[in-house]
Amino acid sequence: MEKEEHKQRLIEELGVHFEAEYNLPPLAARIFGNLVVTEEVGLTFDDCQMKRGASKSSISTSLNLLLQLGMITYFTKSGDRRRYFKISDKSTFFIKKLEQAIKKAANESKMIQKVAKYDQQYNNEKYISNKAKMDAYLNCLDQNEATNKETIEALRKLI
Repeated sequence: MEKEEHKQRLIEELGVHFEAEYNLPPLAARIFGNLVVTEEVGLTFDDCQMKRGASKSSISTSLNLLLQLGMITYFTKSGDRRRYFKISDKSTFFIKKLEQAIKKAANESKMIQKVAKYDQQYNNEKYISNKAKMDAYLNCLDQNEATNKETIEALRKLI
């Protein structure tokens, strides 16, 4: 398989992943995939349009979404009025991902504890039969939170 064909397959695979993982529209996910694998320092609006073959308004909407989500940034070059888009600093991006995971797990833990409290009060037999499984799951959430926090601190040191 030649390099360009391999690159296009990887961009498509990344696009599918980003759609599912970050709940992105297909075009935004593919643009982000392009930015992840490009060898260039940044891609212009026209580069993005040429690589994706979409309308200007669709490219603009997708780039603006990625900017708002903090997934990409842009820079300009002296004497060049164009904006060059690139993925956000990886450490910052990874920190945001881990912080989202911590928040999601905390919400999950809170809801499980509310259900457990309800079961304990109104359906004690169910509470007792599920307690060991619930405790194991909540322990896992706690361990993941601790690991995520350690990783965030390590990433912050690298910025």
